[in-house]
Amino acid sequence: MNPTLKRHYIRLIYSKCFRYLAGALVVCALVGGGYGSHPHFTFALCAAGTLFIGRGWLVYLRVTGFTLLRARPGRKRRRIPYIHQRFKGGTPHRPAFRKDFRDFDDDLTSATAVEEALFDEKEREIARIWANAACGALLILLSFVL
Repeated sequence: MNPTLKRHYIRLIYSKCFRYLAGALVVCALVGGGYGSHPHFTFALCAAGTLFIGRGWLVYLRVTGFTLLRARPGRKRRRIPYIHQRFKGGTPHRPAFRKDFRDFDDDLTSATAVEEALFDEKEREIARIWANAACGALLILLSFVL
């Protein structure tokens, strides 16, 4: 990997990790607020960290060739007939919170955003492994600090 591609790869891991971390913190805050106590928030952080490390392990197993639930290899998904398709050719409307850097014309997009198409499938899966492991470690570390 050349240095610029390596920098994009690290940025990809970083963005995935903090996307997972933000979602986990919101869910843990809701759990802690639902129970109304600080220990429940801390336990939820630790449990979420453990789940993310386990999720990273399952992605690693899938990359090495082991799958927990195997899909039938001969079965294909059915194609929806054109008359029943909801969006016929055009791009569907997305709310603002579902938009990403491709929807905006910005000068800094090339310096900050990473296109996942630069990497092959195995490299993207390895990035998911590292992002899940880093997110899990950060959540467990945060639960120890709090």
